[in-house]
Amino acid sequence: MLNQEKKIVVVGAGIVGASIAYHLAQRGMNVRVLDSDQPASGATGSAFGWITSAVRDDAPDVFLRRASVSDWQRLAAEIPELWINWKGAMSYADAPQPALADHIQINQTTITRMEPALNAPPEQALYVEKDGIIDPGVATRILLNRAEQMGAQLSYPATVQAIIRDNDNVIGVETSAGRFEADCIVLACGIGIPELTETIGASIPIIASPAILLRVSTAQPVVNAIIAGDDMEVRHAQNGDLLAAEDYPENGDVDALADTAIATIKKRLKGAEDCTLIGRSVGLRPVPANGYPVVGFIDDNQQIYVAVMHPAVTCAATLGRLIGDELITGIADSLPDAYRPAHF
Repeated sequence: MLNQEKKIVVVGAGIVGASIAYHLAQRGMNVRVLDSDQPASGATGSAFGWITSAVRDDAPDVFLRRASVSDWQRLAAEIPELWINWKGAMSYADAPQPALADHIQINQTTITRMEPALNAPPEQALYVEKDGIIDPGVATRILLNRAEQMGAQLSYPATVQAIIRDNDNVIGVETSAGRFEADCIVLACGIGIPELTETIGASIPIIASPAILLRVSTAQPVVNAIIAGDDMEVRHAQNGDLLAAEDYPENGDVDALADTAIATIKKRLKGAEDCTLIGRSVGLRPVPANGYPVVGFIDDNQQIYVAVMHPAVTCAATLGRLIGDELITGIADSLPDAYRPAHF
């Protein structure tokens, strides 16, 4: 359990680090967030921003996913400028899809009514009414700004080079911007976590999974919610841009993939015939090797805490709440044992 005089350093100014900092600062804790670059410049900046609790009962992240929508709704109520579009998500595929608890089966007539711009709509689709859309980069900066207003400090660029210890006791971090004192360090820096944990003899295997986000200009809005098919995955950003999520191609030819994606959007969506590619980014999503979120202390003194999972955007609000509770109260039974770093 930490009192308000203890210094907490959060390493990583992505969506997870921002949520943790916000929840800690909201309760009066002494928090500093460090990042090697600007906030949301890593995987968060290339994330699609789909908030969904629709997941299999046996999925590794089911505990966090099932709480994600209500936690984001809570944050949206607390922070009015935190834009979230709660118009749901529609998914379809050539092969039959297994329906989950939150799925509603809809027919072609309903699909056309909900998404009139969709050419050649499928005969059947699955719809989740309570799914949401968030712009992860914008949300990250809003959460950090709110945390700063409540007393948190943000330092970047500040690459963490070493965890400083006096015997086994953590006393701070050495960074490219100097030394910062710390009584507790929260590692929320995604694929950068293994390099830091290895310096203290802890192995947290994280896979860097590349994904592509395309930003497309359209003359008018062409979709209402998320459309996730086997041929495209699209939604509008708050500023009106159309965003498309794509898996990284095996041959590494991102240009060809972008060309194919744009051609598909022009063919499949009325009003997008003249759309143009504004930009693209590749994000390295941190995926724990065993598929389970990794959340908890990795040292005997309970001073170094790890928080990493995929999908981070969906679960960031829930992670911030639960990690804040654990660090402040010392109660460690709210998260499943399978998420704890001891499994590595």
